[in-house]
Amino acid sequence: MTDVVCVVDAGTTGVRCALVDDQGEVHAQRSHELVIDHPHPGHAEQSLPAMWEVTVRLLRDIQARAAQAGHRIVALTLATQRASVAGLDKDLRPVTPLVLWMDQRGDSELAAMGRSVDAQTYSRVSGMPLSTMPALATLVWLRHHTPQAYADCAYFVGVQEWLLHQLAGGPPQVDRSCASWVGLLDLHAGRWSTDLLDAFDIGEDRLPTLRACTDVAGRLLDEVADATGLPGGLPVHVGGGDQQCSAAGGGGVRAGAATVNLGTSATMVFPAAVGDAPDVAGFVRAAHVVEGHISVEGTIPACGSVLRWLRALLRYGDDDAAYERMSTDADAVEPGARGLLFAPTMAGVGTPHWTAANGRMSGLDFAHGPAFLVRAAMEGIALQVRDVLQHLPPALAGPTLTAIGGGARSAVFCQILADVTGTAVAVPAGDPQAAPLRGAAMSAWVGLGRYDDLAHAAGPLLGAARRHRPDPTTAPVYDALYSRYLDLSSLAAA
Repeated sequence: MTDVVCVVDAGTTGVRCALVDDQGEVHAQRSHELVIDHPHPGHAEQSLPAMWEVTVRLLRDIQARAAQAGHRIVALTLATQRASVAGLDKDLRPVTPLVLWMDQRGDSELAAMGRSVDAQTYSRVSGMPLSTMPALATLVWLRHHTPQAYADCAYFVGVQEWLLHQLAGGPPQVDRSCASWVGLLDLHAGRWSTDLLDAFDIGEDRLPTLRACTDVAGRLLDEVADATGLPGGLPVHVGGGDQQCSAAGGGGVRAGAATVNLGTSATMVFPAAVGDAPDVAGFVRAAHVVEGHISVEGTIPACGSVLRWLRALLRYGDDDAAYERMSTDADAVEPGARGLLFAPTMAGVGTPHWTAANGRMSGLDFAHGPAFLVRAAMEGIALQVRDVLQHLPPALAGPTLTAIGGGARSAVFCQILADVTGTAVAVPAGDPQAAPLRGAAMSAWVGLGRYDDLAHAAGPLLGAARRHRPDPTTAPVYDALYSRYLDLSSLAAA
């Protein structure tokens, strides 16, 4: 019998439930997509009750898998999307939908927010830009545009707080890695900022209680145990934000252990001890799941979404091997894609520029077929990673970049990433897309006493299945391409 932790990974596009042992091995997983509603242009919402229904169904399925395989589930924990927010009434029932992190309605409030607090002061305290990125902009919008609903909200919560309450009861609880993305946390003090709460007239009693990711939020409710088959009284650990859990699951638990999560977007996490993380323009700073650490983050808004778009556009198919065929085609094309440059900035230019943009191509001619477009897309994403690294203080970057997420499955993509950035790229053993599951599970194993802390828990996760070293013969090609990319991305932003 193998002891396992059950992880609920509640992202934007779907929910996954998985069983993970104390060495980080994933024994089983189940998933289901979530619906995103767009009731108005720029709005993006989800239903918390619908998310809970999906979670219960998946937990029932994963418990059946555990019983069939003879595994014993010893705890449950979470990895959740960040910066999304909903209002709950005094009985913790939803008053509003979950307004997602990608929602842009708060953009209309930024000028007024800038009059309430200086942007530099806000960034220094919270680690966040004064933008629609943290949930705060949504809260300000709700107060101004839906005053009655805002007044009816006794609590403002994200996905983590909602699921913890549904699983274990009690008042809302949140770990600091998720709390950072509310935009009201004093990043260095590790508590809600009195100054920011006063500036935006939000009472601390409407915010969740702050916890560590390794803490036990409570015990599984009897009614949830009855509905899922999970053991009654199972300890429910708090868990953390999906990107910080992903970084931990890729071994990013110490300063210099940088990770890039090649998912729908690409998120780069550079861990640093509290007090050692500089406030760098264009970069986000959030609390890490590792106690006493901050994750300095760089974001590329479109990564896997670009490859998924090309997969459909170029008719590679929608079977599991479609991306393998794309990688094989890209590998047959020489570096630089015979002069074709693609700035895949259809969702904007992210860190450190943060500008709206369209995608652009340069150098396209009749000699370029589908394989060239795929290669150019991978190179374009890698050029954006290079741009993030160029603006990063050297003290934060290590000699190796660990690639996780679905894109890390492609050895071709990872080699392009190494060649374009001039940085060695490592891919951890196991499924790189399971990094958030492993990171969240390890936080629970720490809480259970199996490891002293997340730095020790990451030990079994540090072995690399593949290492990609930069090919020096490609450097002249990619140096020239990077110069062209800077011009093209500037044009795209215009």
